[in-house]
This record gives sequence, C-alpha cells and structure tokens, in this order.
Amino acid sequence: MPPDAASLLPPRILVVDDERQIHASVRLRLGGAFALVCCFDAREALEKIAQTRFDLCFVDIHMPAMDGLTFIDAAQKLDPGIGFVVLSAFDTHENLHRAIPLHVYEFISKPLPERAGFEARVPGWIEQARQQRRDQDLARQAGVVAAERDSARLEREVELVASETARDALRQTAGLLTTIHAQLISATAQLKTRVKGDPAATHLLRGLEEASKTADAAMTVAEGFFDSAYGSRDTSPAILNDGIRHAIDIARRVGRADEGNKAVDLGPIDAPLPIHELSGIDFLLMMVPALGAAFVCAAAKTTVAVRCEGFSRLDTVARDPRRKNLLWLNRKHALGSHSGVLITISASAPPLSTAQVEAWFKGEFAPLAAVPSRGLVAGIQKCHGLLAVAVTPSAERFSLALALPV
Repeated sequence: MPPDAASLLPPRILVVDDERQIHASVRLRLGGAFALVCCFDAREALEKIAQTRFDLCFVDIHMPAMDGLTFIDAAQKLDPGIGFVVLSAFDTHENLHRAIPLHVYEFISKPLPERAGFEARVPGWIEQARQQRRDQDLARQAGVVAAERDSARLEREVELVASETARDALRQTAGLLTTIHAQLISATAQLKTRVKGDPAATHLLRGLEEASKTADAAMTVAEGFFDSAYGSRDTSPAILNDGIRHAIDIARRVGRADEGNKAVDLGPIDAPLPIHELSGIDFLLMMVPALGAAFVCAAAKTTVAVRCEGFSRLDTVARDPRRKNLLWLNRKHALGSHSGVLITISASAPPLSTAQVEAWFKGEFAPLAAVPSRGLVAGIQKCHGLLAVAVTPSAERFSLALALPV
C-alpha cells in the first residue's frame, strides 16, 4: 500500500494560548522539528483550522471570549481529524468531565514538564492523530463505495424491468406474426384454386381482412413498446401510469416489502401523462428511491399509499395550507407556471427529521442505505419539479411528495 500523502509532510501543530511565555516555550522546545502556528485567540485559531490542515493542537482552557473546551468542540466540527492536548495551570473535576466526550489525548500541566513528559510524547500524539484521520478517510471511502454499490443495484433492477418488458412485447409480437403467417398462407392457397369473379372469393377476402387486422394488432404491440418508457433508454418519454406501476414492482423488491407483508394502495392513475424532460428510465430511477424509502420505513403488515392528483400551476402546490408540514426542495429551480401531477407517498412510520433527510441525500443515513437518493434528486432537478418530505415536529407520519410538471 502506498504511504499516506500526509505522512510525507512535516507535522503541523497549532498552539492556542493567551500567554506569550507558553508560545515562546513551545517554539523553543518544538520549533526545530515541527511546523508551528501560534494563536492568542480561539476565534483566530478556528479561522486557521478552516484554512489549514493540522495534525495536533495544544490549547489552554482559560482564555478570554472562548474557553479551550468550547474551542475544541467547535474545531472538531471543522476538522474531526485533529488531535488535541490541553495545557492548563490547574484542572478541575468539571473540566475533566467536559473533556471526556471531546476525546482529548492528554491534560498537560503548566509550566510544561520535562522532555520525557512533553517533547518525547509529541510524535506519539501526532501518529495517533494521523491514524485517526486515516481511519476517518477509509470510513468515508467505504461509505461512498457502499452508496455506489446500492445505486448500481437499483439501476440493475430498473434495467431488469425494462428488459423483461421488452421480452414480453417481442413475445406477443412473435405470436401475432405467426398467426398472420398462417392466415396469409391459407388465403393464398385458396386463392390459387379460384378464378376472378367467383363468389367464393368473398370468403378469401374475409380471410385476408382478418390477416390485415392481425397485422395491425402486431404493429400496435410493437409500436406500443417502442413508444413506451423503455423503448429507448434515453429518449422514450416517462408515462405516469405505467411508470408508477413498474416503479412499485421494483421498489417492493428493493424495500423487501414481501418479507414484512407490506401492501400497496395505489389510487387511480388512468391518465397516460408524459413527465416533462424525463425518459422512462429517468422516471423509474427517481420514483424507486421514493417508494423504496417508504417500504423500508413502513412497519410490517402495513400499507404504503400512493396517490396522484393534478394541479394547474406548480408554484401553488407548496403554498397549499394542507401541505404546510412538508419540507419543500428545489423551489428555486421549479417550473412554477407549469401544470402537472402531484404524487404523494405515505407510510405507517414516524416522519424523518430535517437532519435525517439531509443525511439521506448525502448517503449518510444508515436506515435508508439500501435506497440511495441520487436518482430521486437527479430526476427532480432534471424535470424542474418539486420534492417534499414530511419532517418532525409538525408531521405525524412518513410522507414524500413529488410535484412533477407535464
């Protein structure tokens, strides 16, 4: 394995203390071996951390404006990979208690102890911090890999439905064409034994008419496929009714609905509306995560409800008082003047919090790891629609809504 790039750089240490003699002492004892940055104020130090990557930070507890432990808490939010050692003239039980959740490496008393108690321990603290950062990087990379894996699995499920639909359409077409072939052979054989003007030709004409009707049926089936949501992966339009039914089939598998005996209550969607700017595959990749999240969150032996209703203007949907408990997304880029359809998905489950919604969109919400939101977000952005999520504390149950222009 190649070495961590950070290990090739000299260790960088931040010293945060309002006493000049501490800065001078640390510079004298460590300045020759380490890159030091000194700050007299905690807020200045936070600005440094936002701009520069440090391995280790020495920090005093008692400082004006912001104490050292408050500073550590704020600094860890900016960069969780930094290691912290507290420098303090005196320790209290309260300070030690506050430091426990901050994972401070050590409390060092002032004035600084002899070499064995300070200089000799610095390399170990730095290695501990760098190992901590490596572990965090590996965890993030593993999360990205897992999200990509789940997205690929979801896309394979979508493609499977598309290919199965294609095979069914071609199978029907083949059967109809076989019938055409048989009818035409029969009509031709009879025609050879008749002369022009023979009354029996009427029967033959009927046979040919039946063959023509069957040929038309075969063309209808074939054209129905090539004009459907799956005829061309990139250009075939997203048709609302068929698209939702196929998305439900895939989402049931992704959300393992059958294992929990979870049912679907799908309201009437007879109108074959094309969704603005979305292909059939885009629509599935958008709808499956929304439906899959509902199936995952729904309690066993409950029902996921899917309802569709039209609207005349998209910008009126989010202002409807009935939907005030929803967190609306993509409002800035939505096609407000377009008419469209509102798809609402609800389940017997607690609503998500705003933080959980944000974590799901970042791929960091473990309960919904199997249904990555990438396709959902991409679809909403591509069609310039709206996405809404019911969130705590105003909402009472899990719900998603997609306002899609047509």
